[in-house]
Amino acid sequence: MWTAIRAALKVYGVVLLLLLAAGALGWQFVAPPPPSRIVVAAGPEGGAYVEATRRWVGNLAREGITLEVLATAGSIENLDLVSGDHPRADIAIVQGGVSGEAAHPQLRSLGAVAYEAVWVFRRADHPGERLRDLAGTRIAVGPEGSGTRALALDLIERAGIRDVVALPLRGAEAAEALIAGEIDAVVLLSVAPTPTIARLLASPQVRLIDFAPRAEAYLTAFPFLTQVRLAAGSVSLAEDLPAEAATLLAPVVQVVVREDIHPQIVLALMEMFSEALAQRQFFAPAGTFPAGGPTDWPLHPDAARYYRYGPGFLKRYLPFWVAVTIERTWVLFIPLLTLLIPLMRIAPPLLRWQIERRIYRWYRDVRAIEHEYEEQRERSDKAALLARLDRIAGRVAAIHVPLRYGRELYDLRQHIAFVRGVLEGTLPPRTEPGAGSASAG
Repeated sequence: MWTAIRAALKVYGVVLLLLLAAGALGWQFVAPPPPSRIVVAAGPEGGAYVEATRRWVGNLAREGITLEVLATAGSIENLDLVSGDHPRADIAIVQGGVSGEAAHPQLRSLGAVAYEAVWVFRRADHPGERLRDLAGTRIAVGPEGSGTRALALDLIERAGIRDVVALPLRGAEAAEALIAGEIDAVVLLSVAPTPTIARLLASPQVRLIDFAPRAEAYLTAFPFLTQVRLAAGSVSLAEDLPAEAATLLAPVVQVVVREDIHPQIVLALMEMFSEALAQRQFFAPAGTFPAGGPTDWPLHPDAARYYRYGPGFLKRYLPFWVAVTIERTWVLFIPLLTLLIPLMRIAPPLLRWQIERRIYRWYRDVRAIEHEYEEQRERSDKAALLARLDRIAGRVAAIHVPLRYGRELYDLRQHIAFVRGVLEGTLPPRTEPGAGSASAG
């Protein structure tokens, strides 16, 4: 039994080593594992982008991915952080319309995740109801590097507003300055009403500009914008804010990544978006986001595939890292299977050879003794030949083989006994063909 086991271990051990060597060689061509840590350039501290991305941290942590959130000045800085030869971020939250593929060709989009409405508030005592009536005024448009500033200045320029003083105020600071009369208007971008926006809606010194009369014109001039409806009382039913419905304009918020980001990270993000963004948003019904468009960059191929087909079979039923490991290694299965089939066909004959050679290797020595005696019959040292034969017989007696090879072993023992009989003279030696007739003649 142990003979068969040792022989099997030798043969199938070689097969296993060959498969491991082939697997190690093939592994060099398998995609590297996804990183366990990624960085997202979000937006201003306390802003909606930062708050949203910090909610993503827990979702990705369940998949074993650590998400680091960088607070920034806004979309422009986010693009700078994710672009270039030495990027500091893997992902950027970017407001639609601030840039595109021409300026940052190395980036790809994972789709839109929200509508971010443009809220333009003006002093109630300022004449005019339209954006173009703000000529010659002081307008808070946000700091350098923010998407709010980029879009506000673009709207101001396209509307033909002249002699505007663009101030780098944002959020609550800008709102207080407007209510106090220190500035004439403020441009804010937000995916939902904030306490600052609610305060401005409730202030009698301030009015919200309604884009309804010229909304279609703005959409023609700015294809990345969408009309969104602000229903009366939707901000606060108790305070009836706003008192009247209004139409606002909204770019989408999109998630942008480097073109060379690991595809498994893309799939993890897409699954996280599908879970985290499935609920209704303030300006969008449930199921609107994530969406494949409109975006300022082409969709990442893996994101486009996800929008079309959903998560893969493995990711639907297995933990993220288990599915990733299987998907990374499946490319090895075909070459390993191709190698395994011939190896498994060769292994049984090789195993038989390993066992049989323990028997047949002694025939050479037995035949050598027999031939030496036949060639030097009268002059041969029978005692020495018998001693050699006894040593062989002792070695053969120690051989253990599986039962199926017992016949070959007993044949060897009979041949040893035959040669011993010849040497001792109890058995006649073998005769060559034709020798008997020659003697008779």
